[in-house]
Amino acid sequence: MSSKKSLHWILSLCLLASAGCASWPRQWGGKPCCISQKPSIHRQPIAWHLFDVTVTSQVAGLFHAGRIFRRFFGVPVRSLNLEEGQLTASNFVDVRDPSMLSAEQVRWGPTSPQDLPQPPFQITRAKDEGKTPGFFVKDARGRAYLFKLDPLEAPELLSGAEVVTSKLLYALGYHVPSYEIVVVHRQDLLIGEEIATTLTQERLDQLLEARLQEGSFRVSASRLVDGEVLGPASFKRFRDCTEMRALKVAYAWVNNIDTKDHNSLLVWDGQQTIGYLIDFGTALGADAGQAGPKGPCAGWLNQVDLKEVSLKLITLGMHRPACDPSDQPISRSVGLFSNSVEPNRWKPYAPNLAFKEMNEEDARWIVKRLARFSFPQITAAVSSGQYSNAEDAAYLAKMLEQRRLSIVDYYLED
Repeated sequence: MSSKKSLHWILSLCLLASAGCASWPRQWGGKPCCISQKPSIHRQPIAWHLFDVTVTSQVAGLFHAGRIFRRFFGVPVRSLNLEEGQLTASNFVDVRDPSMLSAEQVRWGPTSPQDLPQPPFQITRAKDEGKTPGFFVKDARGRAYLFKLDPLEAPELLSGAEVVTSKLLYALGYHVPSYEIVVVHRQDLLIGEEIATTLTQERLDQLLEARLQEGSFRVSASRLVDGEVLGPASFKRFRDCTEMRALKVAYAWVNNIDTKDHNSLLVWDGQQTIGYLIDFGTALGADAGQAGPKGPCAGWLNQVDLKEVSLKLITLGMHRPACDPSDQPISRSVGLFSNSVEPNRWKPYAPNLAFKEMNEEDARWIVKRLARFSFPQITAAVSSGQYSNAEDAAYLAKMLEQRRLSIVDYYLED
């Protein structure tokens, strides 16, 4: 056995003892990367979570000797659930073959006929998290949905990005809720009794008035998942699981920069825990945090990028990021989304501790799946965004295909 292989096995045993199974909560049951019991979830406030991944965990990582030594010797931490290129277990992924899905199956993704909301809609509570305005509703059958509105200056931008991205992630195998574009007639939206004291008819009219077109308005409608919602998944907890590491490549493909824990969801369905990915309003050319199109450096820099700040200081201000600050949005509905992508350099707006651990094996696992996509499938996914301008839809499909080919070429020689 070579010295490098010997070192690899020694470090692997050290990892297993110190940072692998021993760190997995015993009460969660099952194997690492697969929760078989109903876990107890601690939900961090968003502000604290962002401070943790940006500062606290970055500093703590400097003292994690095992991971530092592995990187130094070129043998990074291996995934706990990847064997011979195949996932052994996962709460977040169904390992379906993307090439076996028809274009129609990709267009609808996880949506079934009963998932489509039926008017009239009764508002049960306002959406109080995030910057995108919206409200929770129940439809005529009592099914619960979250309706999100587009920015006034960018009709179709956030709703289209959210729905299209959900279809692409579903085709890759990830669990996502049903997202669909819905056109709501104003007379079909009612204020429920439980919210009547906090949401008046006047306030609702003010919110909708500028968005009405011929008495109706457009929303992204996500059906609330069945089961007991436990809370967000911790990317830090799942950082040695391939599907969570490799999600970096999928999100680089669609440029979904908001990857905080709170955009995932663990749900107990009575028999198992299912991990969902949610909230894709910062994918493609949209930026929900800015209530409009992405900036030119979105996907190239963290919002607080300690590495870039350090390089700028060391070079006395001469260092420049790879993004082009002169890039402009394509249209109000598309935003800023180009074919320029370097998956190894891609960054979300806040550091993601699972993405930092991704190695070549993890990347190749998802890129092999991405390589099985076809352009008709991508076009079908884009059609779910129901863009009013056919040129916008064609542009998005073209950029997604070119980004897909760039990523496949980067990781796969064949």
